[in-house]
Amino acid sequence: MSVASPVRKVVRRRRRSVARQPTITAEAVAALNASRGDPDWVQDLRRASFAAWERLPLPTATTEGWRRTDLRPITSRLHTVKPAAPRSDRHNAELGDLNAGLQEALDVRFPVGGLVVQQDSTNVHRTLADELARQGVLFMDIHAAVQEHPDLVRRYLMNIVPVGWQPGEPSNAGKFESLHGALWSGGVFIYVPPNTEVELPLRMFQWTGTPGVGSFPHTVVVVDRNSSVTCVEEVRSPTLPPAAPSLFTSGVTELYVEDNARLNFLSLHEQATEAHTFITQRCRLGRDAYVNWVVVGMGSAYTRATADVVLDGRGANAEMLGLGFGNGTQVFDFHTLQDHAAPNTDSDQLYKTAMQDRARLVYEGLVVIQPTASDSNGYQANRNLLLSKTAKADSIPMLEIKNNEVKCTHGSATGPVEPEHLYYLRTRGLPRDVAERLIIQGFFEPIVERMGVAALQDHLRQAIDRKIGGIERDTG
Repeated sequence: MSVASPVRKVVRRRRRSVARQPTITAEAVAALNASRGDPDWVQDLRRASFAAWERLPLPTATTEGWRRTDLRPITSRLHTVKPAAPRSDRHNAELGDLNAGLQEALDVRFPVGGLVVQQDSTNVHRTLADELARQGVLFMDIHAAVQEHPDLVRRYLMNIVPVGWQPGEPSNAGKFESLHGALWSGGVFIYVPPNTEVELPLRMFQWTGTPGVGSFPHTVVVVDRNSSVTCVEEVRSPTLPPAAPSLFTSGVTELYVEDNARLNFLSLHEQATEAHTFITQRCRLGRDAYVNWVVVGMGSAYTRATADVVLDGRGANAEMLGLGFGNGTQVFDFHTLQDHAAPNTDSDQLYKTAMQDRARLVYEGLVVIQPTASDSNGYQANRNLLLSKTAKADSIPMLEIKNNEVKCTHGSATGPVEPEHLYYLRTRGLPRDVAERLIIQGFFEPIVERMGVAALQDHLRQAIDRKIGGIERDTG
């Protein structure tokens, strides 16, 4: 061995140590606070969240709720995730001035009452119908809401998904929620005053297009008593160039539906397949409140989606719908909770997925009937379609019943395309790929038809068609 060899080894070790300098630091949190001009209470939330992030261990193969997912390829890269660059500028560009890819993604065929567009956590466009503004509806960048309506925002921000969140059920350990709480940047605040009906949907659009930059949007929706609204939350990104750093997203959405209020909520995620996405969404329902909630996963190499509803008021009703389509080596990790805390509550959940190539689904769903939830009904179903012999789905529906005066059932089914269905379509002259596409569309149609707003059904069908039409079989 030459004399220079040990020197070269030392240099290489030093280079690696420099490259692995963490980007998620207390200094990064302080920089976000400074750039946003956050009030003291928000700064305290960020600091407490960062302390929880450092204190809580990363989930492993032995952590309840994470046993079927190998996070090592993701967690090994966390040291390179850069929070969105500290920026205080906000502007309201015309849609025609946005980049071509973003304009194309925004092109839809349903009317809206308001639109907020954010690019890498920065607000780039906002509109709200004059009539809604006169009625007191708030639909705005969440950072602006913190500054302009601090008392209102403080009542709800990080309330049902608090710092270091550990709800007790096996769906989540709180690690990534704490990371989000420390670095949240971007997102929307929606408030619908009492006795107000918002007829046209409010659309929130997040465009995450900078490789290597972490996206941490936080959305809060408050539907006050006797009111109603429809919200569409979309997260999309362009296809990344070869060898570009991957995207990382840790988003949180808090939904508050007060007494006798109604919310239709569509959450649609179509990020690039190089992305890694963690989504935590939680809804609290008041007395006689209702939510129709659809969660859709199409993109990302790995998607962890947690959707929890707490039926906190007597007579509350929740429809929880989910849809996922994976191909290549995509992994979808879906977790749901239906927590019946009050009597005479109803929840009905249906999640459907289709997995192709070597894609994989992990589904864990839990229905909890609390001792106080007599005369309640809970239903939970998961249906999975396997489009190749190498696709896989693990489905674990669970019940936890603490009151005998209830009706609670669950079911799960996983299987391939019925050969008879494929044969029937092919004998009618359809090529195999077209026949499979029709079968997939038909498989998902019950989810689409149960959406609370007819105008959004075609929007969801278009998202499904984009995925089905753009898939290429993995032959590796």
